[in-house]
Amino acid sequence: MRISDMISMCLGNLLRRKMRSLLTVTGVVVGTCAIVVMVSLGLAMNLSQEEMLKQMGDLTVITVMNYGRDANGEKKVMDDDAVAQMQAIPGVVIATPIYNPRYFSPNLYAGKNDRYRMSWANVIGIYSQAMPLMGYELLEGEYPSGAQTNNKKPMNVLIGQYTDFDFEDTKSKYNNYTWPETDENGNLIRDPFVDMMKDEVYLSSKGANEDENSDVQHIRREIKAVGRLKENWNKGYETSRGIIMDINDLKKLEEEYIKANRIVVNKNEDTGYNQVTVKVETMDDVDPVETQIKDMGFETSSMESIRKPMQESARKQQLFLGLMGGISLVVAAIGITNTMIMSIYERTREIGVMKVLGCVVGNIRTIFLLEAGVIGFVGGCIGVGISYAASFAMNYFQFSFAGMGGMGGMGGMVGESGQPLPVSLIPFWLAAAAIVFATLIGVFSGILPANRAMKISALEAIKHE
Repeated sequence: MRISDMISMCLGNLLRRKMRSLLTVTGVVVGTCAIVVMVSLGLAMNLSQEEMLKQMGDLTVITVMNYGRDANGEKKVMDDDAVAQMQAIPGVVIATPIYNPRYFSPNLYAGKNDRYRMSWANVIGIYSQAMPLMGYELLEGEYPSGAQTNNKKPMNVLIGQYTDFDFEDTKSKYNNYTWPETDENGNLIRDPFVDMMKDEVYLSSKGANEDENSDVQHIRREIKAVGRLKENWNKGYETSRGIIMDINDLKKLEEEYIKANRIVVNKNEDTGYNQVTVKVETMDDVDPVETQIKDMGFETSSMESIRKPMQESARKQQLFLGLMGGISLVVAAIGITNTMIMSIYERTREIGVMKVLGCVVGNIRTIFLLEAGVIGFVGGCIGVGISYAASFAMNYFQFSFAGMGGMGGMGGMVGESGQPLPVSLIPFWLAAAAIVFATLIGVFSGILPANRAMKISALEAIKHE
């Protein structure tokens, strides 16, 4: 028997008893729709959790602290060699120290006779090559290319979006500070006293209230803002009100201050950097990289400690949601089996005639499996279509199961783009998998009836009324 004949017979048998076929298909539709919708809620919930974590901080950043001990109980020094070892770990994009001066407090001055002053400036030093890789966003300018080797030229730095507003007008008793206030159009109401991208600015160790007769020898060096960062608190305070410079430039300034004031530094007590930031390629790299850094003898912190429990909870809820939908599909499978068995009883004489006419037994089995598979396939397709419609409705009305045990997406939550996050998410792979799964359920449900049809005796079948 040709394939076309078997397909034609299969469709004819299904259409012969339309109501029974329709009811059986409806069972598959309900089961498929239940699984797809339930899983889509779980996927949307997972997406919402990831988005929430992103708003709390960079998921691919590991902060390394300079305390702890290695497997042998030895205290390790977190110096440039240790940072280089971290950089060599597979999956690491960049590893850089976050350096703050230990022996002097940077202050900034600008204007005629140092009229404008920024006290206790938030100046940090990192590797220049790390700046473009840390996920910062530039509003204007460019990144510094490296440490300044010419002492007669200013040191290049990056500044936060609102760093200019930290300057104080020391000659004014009133309105000696400006704030980044904007009008209804988003334009600044008042400009800062200093524009670090254009004006001459000097970094000095001299404090605001320091005695003029002090014996302290101060350092002073011109700096030049070559780039302005967009404020992003997830990336750090420095993107708002900070100053980032090449770590070697900052170390050089500190060394000059130490030398000028003959400060005794006990190098034997040097434990290296207090903090190192490690950025990895993907979230999946965070856990293995953290493990290797801890094996080096350092403590780490990242969003992974929050993400892992949330993911575990999400997996359990997704499993529960999937099982709820799976129950419906199991019931549909029982319905398919029942329909096919009833079809065998009604077509016993027809099966006997086919055997007498020389029809291959395997063809009879194929016909019944085709019928069961078609029921599963059609039900799966319709179920996926209804699932897309239900998903659209839930996303449009921002419906969620938040009040029903915490299941479902986080309705009303807004992503980085400013658009509401989906409550239900149906990717293409889920739709395709649902159709394939429904078809396989149909085929498997038809195996028992098909085997029974093969075993029917031809003579008894012909005598059957």
